[in-house]
Amino acid sequence: MFFNKYKIKSKNIEIMALVHLIWGLLFFLPILALYMEEHLFSVMNVALIFAISSVATIIFEIPTGAISDLFGRKNTYLAAGFFAVISIVFLYIGGEMIFFVLYAIFNALGRSLASGTDEAIIYDTLAEEKKEHLYKKIISVLAAVWPFGAIVGSIVGGYLAKVSLSFPILISFIPVTIAVFLLFFLKEPKYQKEEHRNVLKQMWNSSKVVFQNKQIFLLMLTGFILLAFGETAHILKPIFLEFKQFPIEYFGYVFGITFGLSSLGHYLSHDISEKIGDKLTIIIAAITFPLFLLLATLTEGLVILLFLVLTGFAFGLRNPVIAHLLNKEISSSKRATVLSINNMFGNFGIAIGGPFLGYFADLYNINTAFMISAGLMFTGVIVALFIKNKD
Repeated sequence: MFFNKYKIKSKNIEIMALVHLIWGLLFFLPILALYMEEHLFSVMNVALIFAISSVATIIFEIPTGAISDLFGRKNTYLAAGFFAVISIVFLYIGGEMIFFVLYAIFNALGRSLASGTDEAIIYDTLAEEKKEHLYKKIISVLAAVWPFGAIVGSIVGGYLAKVSLSFPILISFIPVTIAVFLLFFLKEPKYQKEEHRNVLKQMWNSSKVVFQNKQIFLLMLTGFILLAFGETAHILKPIFLEFKQFPIEYFGYVFGITFGLSSLGHYLSHDISEKIGDKLTIIIAAITFPLFLLLATLTEGLVILLFLVLTGFAFGLRNPVIAHLLNKEISSSKRATVLSINNMFGNFGIAIGGPFLGYFADLYNINTAFMISAGLMFTGVIVALFIKNKD
């Protein structure tokens, strides 16, 4: 496989790559917001479900990261897979607000257990073989794999949605179940564990690291701003496309190409950042994402789609670099917990940005809401200016 040239003995990296690829095959991604709107009747209600998921993730993030640090990476990741399956069950049942709320909560629990843990598995696997210097390159490739799977899932899902909006959700059970099965073959990497097993103590000690380390705090704040208004816009993209009167079969292609460019951005992130520096890479990504989003709201016809999909490249470009800089600041005994705090910051942003965009979409329209969102994202550039490059 691709990773053979790095002579990594553990199969964890290859298994994680395959899991990420298969997990990208969520066929309902391009129509999820539209499916919810069909049952919940307003953009505000749809945004509320995503906000509930984000709030639940905020609650779960740090405890689940501490669980991963204290009780093991593999079992935590397996639990994440099982909760992902349960969440899709409630999504498929749908119909009433309570089932969408349960979907949001279980989906949040699954994502919280996985977030931080997946990066920790990769970093600790490399560190075990004294190859942690390969992390930015490896994470760039692995991060590109999920969007690649999402390309196929989105394009196929767009056509499946012509049968019914619930059909892509039903078919998504197949890849998710396969991914969970593959997790059993992971090997627990060796890493420095705390002597205690006190989850609250682990959460507190890791939180102090975040607020005492300026670099970590700035990286998390940058992510908070960009996710608050960028990821929310991505989630509500189907409603934006419907407002712009594009046929539903276009949705899959838009999401597929967006994920494809995200995959390309992730893959090229290492090489680009090595040439121009980590800080400048983050700044360029922070500028171009809202710029493309703003241009999408100001144009007409197929040009709209061009600018929408280009946001995917900007998103992919920044992620591996931010992850790389964060991991350089974190000790292995607190790695999953601190990374979970980072993800909590991002989800806190989505929890704020979701209702914010939903409110302005219902008050004016989704196009105006996207304009406002793009404008606010530019504040992330100011924060990124204070991030330091690290050798």
